[in-house]
Amino acid sequence: MNEPGRLEAVDQADFEHALHAALGDPDIREALQQPTAQVTAEQLRARALAAADTIAAEAATEYTALRRLRVADPDPAGRPRQPAPATAGKGLAAALAVLTPVLSAAAAAIFLLLGYGLQLAGAQQLLATALIRAGWVAGAVAVLAAAAAGTALMVTAARHRATPRPPQPDTASLAQAHAAWRQALLERGLLPFLRRELHQPPAPPRRSPAPPFEQHTTSPGYSSPDFTGPSLPSRD
Repeated sequence: MNEPGRLEAVDQADFEHALHAALGDPDIREALQQPTAQVTAEQLRARALAAADTIAAEAATEYTALRRLRVADPDPAGRPRQPAPATAGKGLAAALAVLTPVLSAAAAAIFLLLGYGLQLAGAQQLLATALIRAGWVAGAVAVLAAAAAGTALMVTAARHRATPRPPQPDTASLAQAHAAWRQALLERGLLPFLRRELHQPPAPPRRSPAPPFEQHTTSPGYSSPDFTGPSLPSRD
């Protein structure tokens, strides 16, 4: 479990919905419409999103209760789970266990009808005898397959009864805990935060430091192109 009060990814959308409701509060809207307002609604929204975990910590008690109810359902978003390969194999075996007795019984009925029909008609006695034998063999296979399928079904049912299942969360309790968390998040977290930030002016933009002043030492007249050297007094 995450740190108490720290929002999980699945609850980010609920936080933004509660933030939208907080920005629509009459007191907040009236304060934003004042000429002396220090910030705008977008600035408040950006500050609240940046401090989401700090705001959510004010409703940590309700949030912890909500997450405890979610323990029995590891996928609260309702995404479909992919079946495991073992589950697919069990499904194929179950299908074969159901189809084998049915197909065997149908084959037995067809063979017996054809065999006894030919025997009564007095035509192709060898084929009739073979069909009758095949029909009784198929009937025996159908009986054995049905018995095996019934036994497997009873064993599976007994295993399911013996395996303890984790308690499923109560839907009404989960919805109630979710509503309590959102209400606490709004009243104890978002609204006080927005009221404080209404009186905080936006931070001034940072200015880049000015380049250091460079001092150039120059002598007047010495750097001109006509300078040839110092003039000395002439002797008469």
